[in-house]
Amino acid sequence: MKKNLVSGLIISLIIGSCARQELKSPNEGVWKILSWEHFTGDTLAWKMPGDYTGSEMKIASKSNFLWVGRYKKDTTFIDNYGGGTYKIEGIRLEQEILYAGEQSWIGTKARLLWSVKNDTAKQTWPCDENWQINKSDYGIQKWVRVE
Repeated sequence: MKKNLVSGLIISLIIGSCARQELKSPNEGVWKILSWEHFTGDTLAWKMPGDYTGSEMKIASKSNFLWVGRYKKDTTFIDNYGGGTYKIEGIRLEQEILYAGEQSWIGTKARLLWSVKNDTAKQTWPCDENWQINKSDYGIQKWVRVE
């Protein structure tokens, strides 16, 4: 009887520990920037690494996000940070900026194209209301998931 009870408890613990975890969307997690290219028209205006050095992290939950980074060009440091809420449909990502080091961004909405393949993401922005990239002035960032 004791043997059956102990076996039953062990089986229950094993089954309980194997319970399915809720699946997360592909954009959730902690991301580290790999590269950033900024274009004006067809011309590469600057890039990181290259013209700039530094790093940035982005954290996204189900509907909230934040980013923080520090870059250096020559002897000047640039802090980049903010956060807010977001909605995503396919590759269309709309962020509402609630907090930012750049005060003019607070209260604005940013439209970006965000695609994830395995643990690498690509972000291109800004997009207009029809989700078209502003080809006269836009950026492309590549990210890797770290968690």
